[in-house]
Amino acid sequence: MVSCTGAQFCPLGLIETKAPAERIMKKVDARVEVPKQLRIHWTGCPNSCGQAQAADIGIMGGPAKKLNPETGKMVAVPGCQIFVGGTIGESGHLSLEPYKKGIPIEDEILVEELVEIIVSQFNGKLKH
Repeated sequence: MVSCTGAQFCPLGLIETKAPAERIMKKVDARVEVPKQLRIHWTGCPNSCGQAQAADIGIMGGPAKKLNPETGKMVAVPGCQIFVGGTIGESGHLSLEPYKKGIPIEDEILVEELVEIIVSQFNGKLKH
């Protein structure tokens, strides 16, 4: 896993990256196994210091909304875009279009999204 410094240390960061990355990836690892190691990169903003678009799975800070159950209205929350399929090397290419946008950076939501992507795009198998 690769992560930029995120909002904790960078004034450009839209989201905190290091603590959520470690916490969320532990939960993902507990739920799914993969035939080969995946490169998962986290970056706090579109400057992409974490090189999210070159990763197998890249998580980039961005806007998201979530329903507030008390008011019934959508409210802005820390969120991300997810990029899938970047490669490195001589014939590498960037994943320029997000696979998904507007995902809240909340453990239960992001873990489910990542597990689904790993199973559907990288032949991951759910652990029982």
